[in-house]
Amino acid sequence: MTATDPQYVAVLLHDWFESILHLTEESLFSFVPEGPHRDAVVLDTLKGNARILSQAELDNEGKLYGPLCFFLAAACRRLRTSLTVGHWRAAMNNVIDLEHRLVNIRDESNAVGLEIGSPAVVFKREFDEAIHQSGLASSVSYLGKEDREVALALAINWGMRFLIAYALECSRSKSSDRKDLAWVGSVVKPLLAVSGGSESH
Repeated sequence: MTATDPQYVAVLLHDWFESILHLTEESLFSFVPEGPHRDAVVLDTLKGNARILSQAELDNEGKLYGPLCFFLAAACRRLRTSLTVGHWRAAMNNVIDLEHRLVNIRDESNAVGLEIGSPAVVFKREFDEAIHQSGLASSVSYLGKEDREVALALAINWGMRFLIAYALECSRSKSSDRKDLAWVGSVVKPLLAVSGGSESH
């Protein structure tokens, strides 16, 4: 496996997020016992970070990295779900595919004066709408419990894609051995050069 092998990169992203899950569990959730109290802490984490993310403007400095990671970890905990290597590969392929598509239609969109935005803009828009539908950011939702859970699952889906696209757009300010947002961008970026964006799930 190499740095330009999508499966290898998907495994790296999966293992990285598993460490995020472990850190979040140990630092944010485990100070209360399993049961209603811990569920309440998870929900508070979800709501707080959902508000931050939905109200925030997109930046290129990585300021949304923490809230986005905490949101994804809490959302997975809330739905009792896990993100597999396949989920990360599909998200990664989706981002790369959109990146190529937007490059290919750039002249066409400019010709008609329509600004579509970068992949991070597109995916954040979908992510924000899923958060809105879930009622997490405002505690107001016209959906029933089951539909709110579907909306939360969609927020995880769009959040993964937003995270990858956001990482690719944020510049690395300095060299670091940390597996942070810059690292996510660095492991995905080589695939942009070798992929035609045809593989989308």
